[in-house]
Amino acid sequence: MKKIKNKIDKITEIRIEEVIDEENNENYFWIYYFRNGKIEIIGKSSEKPQCYRQVVRYQ
Repeated sequence: MKKIKNKIDKITEIRIEEVIDEENNENYFWIYYFRNGKIEIIGKSSEKPQCYRQVVRYQ
């Protein structure tokens, strides 16, 4: 039986990109991140997402 190790992903960037499409009169936000060298799309939003940072320390 093989033992599976818990691998931690390498997320190098998280981006929120505002798209203003004047031709179709649309305004939205693309949310995506870079994980293990690949782009992973989280989604498309009509509202600007709030960004915050939270630090948790375990003792």
